[in-house]
Amino acid sequence: MGIRGFLRSFAILLLTVGASLAAALTGWLTRSDRVPAAVMRWWGARFVRIGGWTVRVSGAERIPEGGVVLVANHQSLVDIPLFLTAVPREIRFIAKRELGQIPLFGRAMAAAGNLFVDREDPRDAVHMIRQAGALLAKGRSVVVFPEGTRSDDGSIGEFRPGAFHIAWKTGFPLVPVYLAGGRRALPKGSLLFHPAELVVRVLPPILSAPGRPLSRDGMAEESRRRILSAKAEEEETACAVAGT
Repeated sequence: MGIRGFLRSFAILLLTVGASLAAALTGWLTRSDRVPAAVMRWWGARFVRIGGWTVRVSGAERIPEGGVVLVANHQSLVDIPLFLTAVPREIRFIAKRELGQIPLFGRAMAAAGNLFVDREDPRDAVHMIRQAGALLAKGRSVVVFPEGTRSDDGSIGEFRPGAFHIAWKTGFPLVPVYLAGGRRALPKGSLLFHPAELVVRVLPPILSAPGRPLSRDGMAEESRRRILSAKAEEEETACAVAGT
Protein backbone atom coordinates (compact mmCIF):
# COMPACT_ATOMS: atom_id res chain seq x y z
CA MET A 1 0.00 0.00 0.00
CA GLY A 2 2.74 2.47 0.99
CA ILE A 3 4.96 1.73 -2.03
CA ARG A 4 2.00 1.76 -4.42
CA GLY A 5 0.78 5.04 -2.94
CA PHE A 6 4.25 6.54 -3.30
CA LEU A 7 4.52 5.47 -6.95
CA ARG A 8 1.10 6.93 -7.71
CA SER A 9 2.04 10.16 -5.98
CA PHE A 10 5.25 10.38 -8.00
CA ALA A 11 3.42 9.66 -11.27
CA ILE A 12 0.82 12.34 -10.49
CA LEU A 13 3.59 14.81 -9.66
CA LEU A 14 5.21 14.21 -13.06
CA LEU A 15 1.80 14.47 -14.75
CA THR A 16 1.07 17.76 -12.98
CA VAL A 17 4.42 19.29 -13.90
CA GLY A 18 4.05 18.27 -17.54
CA ALA A 19 0.42 19.41 -17.85
CA SER A 20 1.18 22.69 -16.09
CA LEU A 21 4.04 23.41 -18.45
CA ALA A 22 1.84 22.59 -21.46
CA ALA A 23 -1.03 24.76 -20.22
CA ALA A 24 1.22 27.72 -19.45
CA LEU A 25 2.97 27.42 -22.82
CA THR A 26 -0.23 27.08 -24.88
CA GLY A 27 -1.72 30.02 -23.01
CA TRP A 28 1.27 32.16 -23.92
CA LEU A 29 1.18 31.03 -27.57
CA THR A 30 -2.59 31.31 -28.15
CA ARG A 31 -3.39 34.22 -25.81
CA SER A 32 -6.61 32.34 -25.03
CA ASP A 33 -7.80 30.26 -22.09
CA ARG A 34 -9.55 27.62 -24.23
CA VAL A 35 -6.55 25.40 -25.06
CA PRO A 36 -4.96 25.63 -21.56
CA ALA A 37 -8.38 24.78 -20.07
CA ALA A 38 -8.57 21.70 -22.32
CA VAL A 39 -5.08 20.71 -21.15
CA MET A 40 -6.13 21.05 -17.52
CA ARG A 41 -9.27 18.98 -18.16
CA TRP A 42 -7.04 16.27 -19.68
CA TRP A 43 -4.82 16.56 -16.60
CA GLY A 44 -7.81 16.10 -14.29
CA ALA A 45 -8.97 12.92 -16.04
CA ARG A 46 -5.47 11.40 -15.98
CA PHE A 47 -5.00 12.48 -12.35
CA VAL A 48 -8.09 10.50 -11.31
CA ARG A 49 -7.12 7.52 -13.48
CA ILE A 50 -3.60 7.29 -12.08
CA GLY A 51 -5.00 7.62 -8.56
CA GLY A 52 -6.97 4.44 -9.24
CA TRP A 53 -10.20 5.88 -7.84
CA THR A 54 -13.72 5.03 -8.89
CA VAL A 55 -15.96 8.04 -9.54
CA ARG A 56 -19.72 8.06 -8.93
CA VAL A 57 -21.58 11.02 -10.40
CA SER A 58 -25.28 11.75 -10.05
CA GLY A 59 -27.46 14.70 -10.99
CA ALA A 60 -25.21 16.20 -13.66
CA GLU A 61 -28.30 16.72 -15.81
CA ARG A 62 -29.51 19.27 -13.25
CA ILE A 63 -26.88 21.80 -14.32
CA PRO A 64 -28.66 24.42 -16.45
CA GLU A 65 -27.34 25.41 -19.85
CA GLY A 66 -25.16 28.49 -20.02
CA GLY A 67 -23.35 30.20 -17.19
CA VAL A 68 -23.83 28.69 -13.74
CA VAL A 69 -22.26 29.06 -10.29
CA LEU A 70 -21.40 25.72 -8.67
CA VAL A 71 -20.78 25.73 -4.90
CA ALA A 72 -19.31 22.68 -3.18
CA ASN A 73 -17.86 21.50 0.09
CA HIS A 74 -14.08 21.11 0.04
CA GLN A 75 -12.19 18.09 1.38
CA SER A 76 -9.02 17.62 -0.62
CA LEU A 77 -6.76 18.80 -3.42
CA VAL A 78 -8.39 15.93 -5.34
CA ASP A 79 -11.57 18.04 -5.59
CA ILE A 80 -10.18 20.12 -8.47
CA PRO A 81 -9.31 17.23 -10.84
CA LEU A 82 -12.51 15.49 -9.69
CA PHE A 83 -14.62 18.44 -10.84
CA LEU A 84 -12.76 18.60 -14.15
CA THR A 85 -13.42 14.89 -14.68
CA ALA A 86 -17.01 14.59 -13.46
CA VAL A 87 -18.73 17.73 -14.75
CA PRO A 88 -19.11 17.88 -18.56
CA ARG A 89 -18.77 21.65 -18.79
CA GLU A 90 -16.16 24.33 -19.31
CA ILE A 91 -15.21 24.90 -15.69
CA ARG A 92 -13.30 27.75 -14.11
CA PHE A 93 -12.39 27.84 -10.41
CA ILE A 94 -12.26 30.74 -8.00
CA ALA A 95 -9.45 30.05 -5.58
CA LYS A 96 -7.49 31.86 -2.91
CA ARG A 97 -4.53 33.89 -4.10
CA GLU A 98 -2.03 31.46 -2.54
CA LEU A 99 -2.94 28.73 -5.03
CA GLY A 100 -1.99 31.01 -7.89
CA GLN A 101 1.43 31.50 -6.34
CA ILE A 102 2.39 27.81 -6.60
CA PRO A 103 5.28 27.67 -9.09
CA LEU A 104 4.20 26.60 -12.59
CA PHE A 105 0.85 25.12 -11.46
CA GLY A 106 -0.42 28.56 -10.49
CA ARG A 107 0.63 29.93 -13.87
CA ALA A 108 -1.16 27.04 -15.60
CA MET A 109 -4.35 27.67 -13.61
CA ALA A 110 -4.24 31.35 -14.55
CA ALA A 111 -3.62 30.53 -18.22
CA ALA A 112 -6.70 28.25 -18.15
CA GLY A 113 -8.87 31.19 -17.08
CA ASN A 114 -9.23 30.41 -13.37
CA LEU A 115 -9.53 33.33 -10.98
CA PHE A 116 -7.68 34.08 -7.76
CA VAL A 117 -8.78 36.38 -4.97
CA ASP A 118 -7.23 37.88 -1.86
CA ARG A 119 -9.98 37.36 0.67
CA GLU A 120 -8.61 40.15 2.87
CA ASP A 121 -8.74 42.77 0.09
CA PRO A 122 -12.27 44.04 -0.71
CA ARG A 123 -11.06 45.75 -3.90
CA ASP A 124 -9.62 42.47 -5.16
CA ALA A 125 -12.95 40.75 -4.44
CA VAL A 126 -14.85 43.39 -6.47
CA HIS A 127 -12.48 42.90 -9.40
CA MET A 128 -12.87 39.12 -9.18
CA ILE A 129 -16.67 39.37 -9.23
CA ARG A 130 -16.49 41.39 -12.44
CA GLN A 131 -14.19 38.79 -13.99
CA ALA A 132 -16.47 35.96 -12.85
CA GLY A 133 -19.47 37.75 -14.34
CA ALA A 134 -17.66 37.94 -17.68
CA LEU A 135 -16.92 34.20 -17.56
CA LEU A 136 -20.54 33.39 -16.74
CA ALA A 137 -21.71 35.57 -19.62
CA LYS A 138 -19.58 33.42 -21.93
CA GLY A 139 -21.37 30.28 -20.70
CA ARG A 140 -18.65 29.04 -18.37
CA SER A 141 -19.37 27.18 -15.14
CA VAL A 142 -17.69 28.88 -12.17
CA VAL A 143 -16.81 26.71 -9.14
CA VAL A 144 -16.59 28.20 -5.64
CA PHE A 145 -15.63 26.43 -2.39
CA PRO A 146 -17.45 28.64 0.15
CA GLU A 147 -15.84 27.08 3.23
CA GLY A 148 -12.67 28.86 2.17
CA THR A 149 -10.38 25.96 3.07
CA ARG A 150 -10.27 22.17 3.06
CA SER A 151 -11.94 20.27 5.89
CA ASP A 152 -9.59 18.53 8.35
CA ASP A 153 -12.07 15.88 9.50
CA GLY A 154 -14.69 15.63 6.75
CA SER A 155 -17.18 17.92 8.51
CA ILE A 156 -18.71 20.74 6.51
CA GLY A 157 -17.81 24.17 7.87
CA GLU A 158 -19.74 27.40 7.70
CA PHE A 159 -20.25 28.87 4.25
CA ARG A 160 -18.96 32.38 3.78
CA PRO A 161 -21.78 34.57 2.39
CA GLY A 162 -19.25 36.51 0.31
CA ALA A 163 -18.75 33.45 -1.87
CA PHE A 164 -22.40 33.78 -2.96
CA HIS A 165 -22.10 37.39 -4.00
CA ILE A 166 -21.34 36.27 -7.56
CA ALA A 167 -24.67 34.48 -8.01
CA TRP A 168 -26.58 37.17 -6.11
CA LYS A 169 -25.01 40.02 -8.08
CA THR A 170 -25.08 38.46 -11.55
CA GLY A 171 -28.36 36.54 -11.35
CA PHE A 172 -26.87 33.38 -12.87
CA PRO A 173 -28.15 30.01 -11.54
CA LEU A 174 -26.69 28.68 -8.30
CA VAL A 175 -26.22 24.91 -8.01
CA PRO A 176 -24.89 23.18 -4.85
CA VAL A 177 -22.66 20.11 -5.26
CA TYR A 178 -21.78 17.54 -2.61
CA LEU A 179 -18.31 15.97 -2.84
CA ALA A 180 -17.12 12.95 -0.87
CA GLY A 181 -14.14 10.60 -0.87
CA GLY A 182 -11.42 13.16 -1.44
CA ARG A 183 -10.32 13.16 2.19
CA ARG A 184 -9.72 9.41 2.02
CA ALA A 185 -8.04 9.62 -1.38
CA LEU A 186 -5.61 12.36 -0.33
CA PRO A 187 -5.88 13.50 3.30
CA LYS A 188 -5.06 17.12 4.05
CA GLY A 189 -1.35 17.46 4.76
CA SER A 190 -0.48 14.13 3.10
CA LEU A 191 1.25 13.48 -0.22
CA LEU A 192 0.33 9.79 -0.43
CA PHE A 193 -2.74 8.64 -2.34
CA HIS A 194 -5.11 5.98 -0.99
CA PRO A 195 -7.91 3.86 -2.53
CA ALA A 196 -11.30 5.57 -2.41
CA GLU A 197 -14.62 6.03 -4.14
CA LEU A 198 -15.07 9.65 -5.18
CA VAL A 199 -18.65 10.91 -5.09
CA VAL A 200 -20.09 13.91 -6.93
CA ARG A 201 -23.77 14.68 -6.30
CA VAL A 202 -25.18 17.64 -8.19
CA LEU A 203 -28.17 18.92 -6.23
CA PRO A 204 -31.19 20.87 -7.50
CA PRO A 205 -30.56 24.54 -8.39
CA ILE A 206 -31.45 27.11 -5.75
CA LEU A 207 -34.21 29.35 -7.03
CA SER A 208 -35.81 32.42 -5.53
CA ALA A 209 -39.55 32.32 -4.91
CA PRO A 210 -41.63 34.77 -6.97
CA GLY A 211 -41.32 38.20 -5.37
CA ARG A 212 -38.95 36.88 -2.70
CA PRO A 213 -35.38 37.00 -4.01
CA LEU A 214 -32.84 35.22 -1.83
CA SER A 215 -30.17 37.24 -0.07
CA ARG A 216 -26.52 36.20 -0.07
CA ASP A 217 -27.01 34.78 3.44
CA GLY A 218 -30.12 32.93 2.29
CA MET A 219 -28.21 31.40 -0.62
CA ALA A 220 -25.41 30.33 1.73
CA GLU A 221 -27.77 28.80 4.28
CA GLU A 222 -29.82 26.90 1.71
CA SER A 223 -26.72 25.62 -0.12
CA ARG A 224 -25.17 24.35 3.10
CA ARG A 225 -28.46 22.76 4.21
CA ARG A 226 -28.77 20.81 0.97
CA ILE A 227 -25.16 19.69 1.01
CA LEU A 228 -25.46 18.56 4.65
CA SER A 229 -28.61 16.64 3.73
CA ALA A 230 -26.78 14.91 0.86
CA LYS A 231 -23.91 14.05 3.23
CA ALA A 232 -26.34 12.50 5.73
CA GLU A 233 -28.00 10.45 2.98
CA GLU A 234 -24.65 9.14 1.75
CA GLU A 235 -23.55 8.20 5.26
CA GLU A 236 -26.89 6.49 5.99
CA THR A 237 -26.61 4.47 2.79
CA ALA A 238 -23.03 3.49 3.60
CA CYS A 239 -24.06 2.32 7.08
CA ALA A 240 -26.93 0.29 5.62
CA VAL A 241 -24.62 -1.39 3.10
CA ALA A 242 -22.04 -2.13 5.79
CA GLY A 243 -24.71 -3.69 7.98
CA THR A 244 -25.95 -6.14 5.33
